[in-house]
This record gives sequence, C-alpha cells and structure tokens, in this order.
Amino acid sequence: MKTPHNSALQRWNQSQISLKRRYSGPLTAWFLLGAAVLAGCAASPPQSAPRIDTNALLTGTALLGSPIDIATLPEDGTLTLSSEMRAYLAQISPGAGGDARLQALLRAFQNREFVVEYDAQATLTAEETYRQQKGNCMAFTLMMVAMARALGADASFNQAEVPPVWDHDEARTFVVYRHINMVSENVRGRRVVDFNLAAYDPLYDQRKLSDIEALAQYYSNRGLELMQEGDQENAFRYMRKALDLKPGSADLWANLGALYSRNRLFDLAEQGYQQALVLDSGHAIALSNLERLYRNAQRNELADYYAGRSRYHRERNPYFLYYQARNAYEHGDYRSARKQLKRALWQHENDHRFHFLMGLTSYRLGDYDDSRTHLSQAFSLAENAGTRQAYSRKLDVLRDGK
Repeated sequence: MKTPHNSALQRWNQSQISLKRRYSGPLTAWFLLGAAVLAGCAASPPQSAPRIDTNALLTGTALLGSPIDIATLPEDGTLTLSSEMRAYLAQISPGAGGDARLQALLRAFQNREFVVEYDAQATLTAEETYRQQKGNCMAFTLMMVAMARALGADASFNQAEVPPVWDHDEARTFVVYRHINMVSENVRGRRVVDFNLAAYDPLYDQRKLSDIEALAQYYSNRGLELMQEGDQENAFRYMRKALDLKPGSADLWANLGALYSRNRLFDLAEQGYQQALVLDSGHAIALSNLERLYRNAQRNELADYYAGRSRYHRERNPYFLYYQARNAYEHGDYRSARKQLKRALWQHENDHRFHFLMGLTSYRLGDYDDSRTHLSQAFSLAENAGTRQAYSRKLDVLRDGK
C-alpha cells in the first residue's frame, strides 16, 4: 500500500502519528435531532415519567414487523487481519521486539509507504480500512490496534474526552464528540497514535477502553451510518449489537432513540432517551432530543422542563461558558467575557484556550498584569507547537492594533 499524505513527529513520552487534516466529524456519531431551547428551568419534574419497556426497544418489532432474530446480529471481525496485512507486517523489522517493530511501522507512515485517506462516514473494520485505504478515526484505530498487536507491541483503545462544541452561529445547538485513538505503553513511556491530531489534545481527560467498549462504539457508528443511508433494518441490527455489547451505555440508548425518532416511532424514541437519562441524568443529547420531541408534540410543559434541565447542565459546563465568553468577546463585551471565563476557569483551570482568551480579554480591559499571567499560562499548557504559533500570530495582530 501507499502511505498517508502526512504524519506528525513522534516521541516515546507523548508521541503521536497523525494525518494532517481539519477535523470534520465525530468518531462516535451522535445524532442530534434539534436544538435545545434554553427555556426557564421547571420548578419540579413531570408528574409521571413514561414506563420504559426496554424489551420493546430491543426486539425491534415496531420497526421490523417481527422480533429481531439474534442470529442475524452482525459479527464483522473488526480486528481480523487479512493475509495481505500479515504478509506486509512480516517484513516490518523481522526478528526485532514488538516495540521496535511498532516504531518501524509508524516510520512507514512518515516515509509514505501506504495511504489511508480520511473519510468521516467510513466506519470500517481493520481489514476493510487497509484494503480500501480510507476510514474515519474508529476505522484507523481498529487497523492500528490490530497491526500493533500482531507485531507483538502493547496496544489499547483510548478515548479522549473531546469537549462539546457549540455551533458559533446557533447558540442553542451543540454536538458532543467521542474521539478514540490508540495508546501503546512500554518502559520508555506512553505513545499515542492518532489519526487526526487536530481533534486531539493531551490535556483532555482520557481513559483506556476495553475492546468490548470500543467495539460497541464501532457497531453504533455503523448503525448510524446505515440509518442515514436509509437502511433502517440493518441500522437497528448494528445498534442492537452495540447494546448487546454495552447495555449500560447512555450514548447507545440515545442513538437507538434517534433511530426510532427517524422512523417516526416517537413513543419508542421517548423511551430510548429516557433510558439514556436513567444511566446518565445529564446526558446532553437525550435532554435536547426529548425537549425537541415534546415541543413538536405540543407538550410544552414537558418540553420546558427538559429544556430547563438541558440549560442547567450546559451552564455548569466550562466549555459552554467558554463559548459564551468567546461570543461576548467578539461582540466587544469584555466584562461579560471575563465573568464567564472566571467561572469556566474555576471549574477547569488547565485548558490553554480558556487562559488565552482571558489574556486577550484582560488586555482589552487594560489589566495588563492579569493579561500577561494568563497568556503565559496558555503558552505553558499548549503542548502543540502549531497552537503556540497560532497564539503568537494572534498576539502580533493585537499589538499591531488590527
């Protein structure tokens, strides 16, 4: 195969390999049906919550016409290596140890020996990713984990908690990303192998995923892709497979609710979202979609209640506060921006973006000592050289009065 068109420099302590491409889609797909209206918080919960019939949700009878046959659930061989892949790996530093062989494989990316093009809508198995030379972050990570293990190196799935991103033009809409990459550890440190460096920041909270957790996300991703393609029957099979693997995941129940909503089975959609809230009472997508569902049904009291819950969780989210601060800054309301940034930094003080914007805000307010303190913090926390360069350019523009 040919090589990826670009990759990042590596180092063992915190090394990364990346295709340099602007991040354009989530690893784990979240289907957001609509914006959450930031209405006033209801004083008390609804008098009665719907009974959740998880059996009805899981059998799929309302969607398929009859209960799902468990034997028809997909088994995609996600981490299986083809004979072609094994032949390629056999020539990677034969006789060397697993860590050295993995390092040689990653050098192959840098030396342009094979290509994997980024495709946000291509959740593929390891073998499909290698053969088709394309895939999204999940596909690339599946391929790399399978290859690294075959070389004898340590390899695990790693979830970076990429913060919620609020659409700058639609303050009421936001999307949550789940970003997965590969980590490999040895005596010299921890190596991160990431398909999309723009979506990754080592400051983000991270946790290793078990293979079961990662594969559940794979099947859910595929289910959402099939849903968007109009193949609702197979979409359900993949989502049901995901829930068989990880029934305690609020994300997966919310995605199943979205599938039922797409097919106008609103009672089941409601139950899917409610089950997500049973598992995670602050689940942003479930809250927003419930508000949308009830609003469309003209059940405004319930809609207002869930809109209020959504607002409650958003306004205690430091990244939403950061969004509000950025919007205030760009409209010249520097005092409001500083107020929101103080709240954001009180909750999460290690994000370089918060400090950089606070530095700019304090500068605009004439508080130059505070500005220097926060700008220094921003540069200290920003490990990515490209980020530091971008900050330097912005400061040059600010000093030039442009």
